[in-house]
Amino acid sequence: MNIVTIGLGNFGASLAKILTSLGHDVLGVDNDLRRVEYFKDVVANTICLDATDSHALRLLPLKEADVFVVCIGDDFGISVQIAALLKKLGVARIISRESSSIHLTVLNAIGIQETINPEYELAKIFAQKLPLIGIQNMFSITESFKIVDVFMPPSLIGKKYLPANFQKEMHLNIIALKRSHRIVYSSTQNAGATDEIDFRENDTLVLIGELRDIKRFIQG
Repeated sequence: MNIVTIGLGNFGASLAKILTSLGHDVLGVDNDLRRVEYFKDVVANTICLDATDSHALRLLPLKEADVFVVCIGDDFGISVQIAALLKKLGVARIISRESSSIHLTVLNAIGIQETINPEYELAKIFAQKLPLIGIQNMFSITESFKIVDVFMPPSLIGKKYLPANFQKEMHLNIIALKRSHRIVYSSTQNAGATDEIDFRENDTLVLIGELRDIKRFIQG
């Protein structure tokens, strides 16, 4: 995708770097030349520009980019101003960071429907993960349906399972098994395979299922 991120603060710079590492064509924009210079080697493209200036914004790929992400969260007024200008200039898809309910309401009022609150999203994930010892990462499909990275429980080390038997016993589906930073089993690449999966120490399971079943699995 062609993505423009406006604002190279903590969130914006992190987003731009990760998107670049995933192979996307990213243009990072900031009005602070020091930030632009600092991140130029880890973000695909960077430019120093005042995004509150409509004439300056016209220098950006308004029609060519798939999405603009306004990453500014510490200045309510500037964030809304930039989002409104992008809307006025006909940008098809705009995602804006929001930092409060008022910020969100104003963004919605000017027609910005896609927003993100990274602090809240991270806190929400962390709050769900905190009591679940052994989980490395958690991704929500719904409030109760999750994808998780789980360290191999000691009770399963040395055992072997057919994926179908694992699902029947644990009520969870194995998406992948990671070993020494490599995927040694994938439900997509190994679909229909009849070989058992052997579970070893330090393996990581990527599972999908209901949160109650994930809790039961972790607790043994």
